[in-house]
Amino acid sequence: MAQRLIIPHRIAHGLCPVNGIRDLLQHRTGRDWSNEFVHGLGQGGGFAYLRLNFADPPRQVYWGTASPRQHKYLAELFGAGYTELENRTFKYAWKTAQYSVDSGTPPILGPLDMFHLHFYPGIYQQRHIPIHYLLLVGYDSENAYVHDTGLDNIQTIPLNELEQAWNVSVPGLGKHNRLVTLSIPLDIPSTKYIICKSIMDQCKTMINPPVSMLGIPAMEKLAGEIANWPHELGKEIAEICLRQVREYLNSPPDLMGDHLTAGRDIYIKFMQEAEAMAGLNLSAAITRMNTAMEIIPKIAEAIHTENLSDAAACLWDIAGKERDAFHLMMAAIEPSL
Repeated sequence: MAQRLIIPHRIAHGLCPVNGIRDLLQHRTGRDWSNEFVHGLGQGGGFAYLRLNFADPPRQVYWGTASPRQHKYLAELFGAGYTELENRTFKYAWKTAQYSVDSGTPPILGPLDMFHLHFYPGIYQQRHIPIHYLLLVGYDSENAYVHDTGLDNIQTIPLNELEQAWNVSVPGLGKHNRLVTLSIPLDIPSTKYIICKSIMDQCKTMINPPVSMLGIPAMEKLAGEIANWPHELGKEIAEICLRQVREYLNSPPDLMGDHLTAGRDIYIKFMQEAEAMAGLNLSAAITRMNTAMEIIPKIAEAIHTENLSDAAACLWDIAGKERDAFHLMMAAIEPSL
């Protein structure tokens, strides 16, 4: 049996984790928000430093937020029902995905390996990039029909290629055959309330995080340790860790990319839209975040030249400026809560 849902779609390169949620929000509530705004609502200004000796690599750095946490946080923010499935067989996951479409709650699929997505010809069958997410809006006996963050209209994926693309497990992003559904209610809280709660939660997490791997304290911990990685881990492992750091300085992640903002430009756009929509004054915080973002290319250059002391100094500088920015945001939000 074939099924296809008609849902609004707005493209935004590099924002696949929230693109499907943005489309669902407009479909269910009529709120035609930008992808950058939804990303920001989903704690898109975060930071994480993972020190896991059993992981590959054993030191990992992420700016923004890991997608599974973002999906769950947005569901809670909107008062939406939330279900998650992963690490099951393709047959089981695909049946579940079909049922979700039939029920009118199309699921987000991912992470997916873009190596198997033919509508990205520069990547298809050439590069393994297992970090992509799609919104499933329909299916038939041979194909999946999806919304993709970078393309207009509905895209088609043959099921044999979806099975291969979906068979990935990425630490922090999800295990194989992962899907989530958000049952977004027709009436969600006011836009101003959503904005203020999201920003306050982000400020608290960055300034006083619940765990040491998150926020400004984690950034300062990284600043204190990165120069010692070659001695601590050995040169070969340290180089692998540094490649991961460099990759995620680019937005979207790309080892060779030159959009070196660590995604902070996306969060700044959220802040700009949020202050206009909620009647806030975030100008001082935005200025501070911009000055922090301007330092990020210097970290990439320090890694390239193997000058890790400079990388550490840059991280200390960013940490101080971002702490100021989040304190300024908190002060601007508090009177509205």
